[in-house]
Amino acid sequence: MSTLFLSPPSFEGFDGGAGSRYQARREVKSFWYPTWLAQPAALVAGSRLLDCPPHDIGIAECLRIAKDHDQVILHTSTPSLPNDCRVAEAIKDRRPGTKIGFIGAHAAVLPSETLKASPAIDWIGRKEFDFTCKEVAEGRNLADVKGLSYRDAGGRIRHNPERELIRDMDAPPG
Repeated sequence: MSTLFLSPPSFEGFDGGAGSRYQARREVKSFWYPTWLAQPAALVAGSRLLDCPPHDIGIAECLRIAKDHDQVILHTSTPSLPNDCRVAEAIKDRRPGTKIGFIGAHAAVLPSETLKASPAIDWIGRKEFDFTCKEVAEGRNLADVKGLSYRDAGGRIRHNPERELIRDMDAPPG
């Protein structure tokens, strides 16, 4: 499954700098490398990471790139959630079969609420989401992926058991 890890275009008054997506408007823009997207992207062979805000990539270009992927994983936050939902909905409008996952602190802490924020969101990676993203990208059955919240075929929200904490940071991915 071709996978795009996406930090979507931002909105006026929000530059999402300093390594996290939080409400901030400053005289000097500061963007750190998107580690929360880069880490799981490194586990998914052939994936692409698109960091829109620091590169001034607008919604039209973002949607053009996203349409070439079977799955899009967005990093979201509390202040950016409404904007990120609109981006997810626009992606689904252009390619309805695209699977969309959300990751980030907001989604991890409020998975049900995040799924309810938009019907375009198919799944949420909670807490240790690096390997969760990898397993979903490999096409595993969502019901079998630890650390995942998702909508089942009947539209009901399901929460799988938590993924174990990564204890050995030097171990190669499994």
